[in-house]
Amino acid sequence: MLAPNRHQSEHTLYAYKAVPPSPKSVDDLKLMVMAATELHGGCVARVAGRPWSAVTFVPSARRPGASHPVAQLARAVRGHTPAQRFLLDLGPSIAIEGRTVLPDRFQAPPTAAGLVRGSHALIVDDTWTSGSKAQPAALAVREAGADMVTVLCIARWCRHDWPDHRALLDRRSDPYDATICPVTGRACPT
Repeated sequence: MLAPNRHQSEHTLYAYKAVPPSPKSVDDLKLMVMAATELHGGCVARVAGRPWSAVTFVPSARRPGASHPVAQLARAVRGHTPAQRFLLDLGPSIAIEGRTVLPDRFQAPPTAAGLVRGSHALIVDDTWTSGSKAQPAALAVREAGADMVTVLCIARWCRHDWPDHRALLDRRSDPYDATICPVTGRACPT
């Protein structure tokens, strides 16, 4: 049952992040990752010049490491092997609250250097509110030597009572279509 005044997507994210997480919500989000990477991975690879060869996710300060449900989402990426996965470490500024992009929020561990250097890395994030976590994750991966970084975010957290979010929501009138490519803005070729 949905909480009052909660949209289905908001409910799904809350249930996915609950302890323990809702299996249905986790499965729904994993299917979104699988669909996004299967449908649009080719277009991303064409623009980047190659497919991703390293995969990680934006870690959580409260539940770091592979125990966070976002790790399951990263494992759902199509077209990669377990040997292509790596974890990011928490950096010195992880404890600083707020929605500011801090370049040392995360760090790639030295053990990931061989995988990351020269790679096209894919970073999976479960929720984008301000970019204050995904952007530092991308900076850490670039600092570790990745030539290119792509961030796949499953949910954009929007609130109609926040002015900048209201402006974004009010500009959107077309229904969401998962087959429309985030790179080209058109349907992806098969």
